[in-house]
Amino acid sequence: MNANQVFPYQQHKESFQNTVGMFFFLLLVETSVVFLLIGIFAKDMLIRNGLFVLAGALLILVLGWMISPLWTRHSLSATHLHLRYGVGLRADIPREQLLSARLVRERHDPMQAIAAQHEEKTERLRIALSDKGQVLLRLAQPVLFRFWPNGGGAATSILLNVDDPERFLSALALPEEVIRQIPTFQQERKADSPRTPLAFPPPDSAPLALHSEGLHRQFGGFAAVRDLSLAIRRGEIYGFLGANGAGKTTTIKMLVGLLEPSAGRIFLAGHDVWAAPLAAKAALGYVPDSAILYERLSAREFLAFLGHLRGLPADESRARAESLLAVLDLTGRADEPCGSFSYGMKRKLSLAGALLHQPAVLILDEPLNGLDPRSARRVKDLFLELAAGGTTIFLSTHDLATAESVCDRVGIMHQGQLLAEGRADEVRQLTNAPDLEAAFLALTAEQEVAA
Repeated sequence: MNANQVFPYQQHKESFQNTVGMFFFLLLVETSVVFLLIGIFAKDMLIRNGLFVLAGALLILVLGWMISPLWTRHSLSATHLHLRYGVGLRADIPREQLLSARLVRERHDPMQAIAAQHEEKTERLRIALSDKGQVLLRLAQPVLFRFWPNGGGAATSILLNVDDPERFLSALALPEEVIRQIPTFQQERKADSPRTPLAFPPPDSAPLALHSEGLHRQFGGFAAVRDLSLAIRRGEIYGFLGANGAGKTTTIKMLVGLLEPSAGRIFLAGHDVWAAPLAAKAALGYVPDSAILYERLSAREFLAFLGHLRGLPADESRARAESLLAVLDLTGRADEPCGSFSYGMKRKLSLAGALLHQPAVLILDEPLNGLDPRSARRVKDLFLELAAGGTTIFLSTHDLATAESVCDRVGIMHQGQLLAEGRADEVRQLTNAPDLEAAFLALTAEQEVAA
């Protein structure tokens, strides 16, 4: 490897340049007003000229500061990663502090790119000009950064741009075992770190459709999810169980790409959720814990809209929508605005929307909430039918009886950890419990006592 490899960012900066241009134009207009006022009120020629020079110099300095990120050039030596961003950030990070690196694509506010940004909640240093060519670096421990004019702060990750991210990742030469390693969190990793869950191996007759490796989510000093590894196969119905606050919804938001993990990797249908988000989400159907609908659209219009977003041919989308409306007993109300539906009907319409593009993986957060017994039975039968056809279903529920009757395997979450995993009868055997509810209460009670 060369002693120093330089990684500039000269591409895809249009949004930043447009933002700076607009901001500078407004600044120029305001400066012109200042010049006019100086000309009117400063009678002494020497004072007037001095003020003109001062205002012009300040204008040039501000412009130079604003456009300085355009010449960003990071470099990599044998011992350090040298970060150079604008005029405000100069930092040298020892290479042994680099834990992992991966390609990402995040929404970006060009106004924030004028200077380095420290995101306190996520402990991230953001030095990115645009949403293209982004690389997210993870650090083995928090590093304190100082930069002008925003002060600084400790960060455990860095978001940056480079023109050739693949070459940058290759130059970092992080081995696979390091890429998958879990960072050490100061507030969280102690002698009582998470135990290996009591688990039975998953069936191995089908390929993996959803799996995570060392999934971890940290909020400040609190770990909502710790070292979660899942392996769920094609056509399997997996019940995700846990009390309120156990980490179920946080896990689901990470699995579907709504919440970035602090560490770990997630794959849907073989696609990395954060490295290949479009391919992963094309294979995903998701129903959140509360329905998200356009309430002025009718059910048919809502499904037609989703079909258009998914790129489905109009005839195919219409046929699938009619079939789902019939299966979920919504045909009679399909031309009424969604806003007039009951809570249970909205839940069923959300499920229809998630199934419209026939996803390989279906992730559901409390899908039976608000359903009457007949509708709940119809939906459970639909789950069994979908799984038989090869759809993988990840089902979060408080209804343990449903989990026991429908799910091929269940996993029990407690305080951010996976306590136990296996078929319902296997989990019952762990505590000699008569049913899944008793096993759940016994396992979580044991963990409470241990804590």
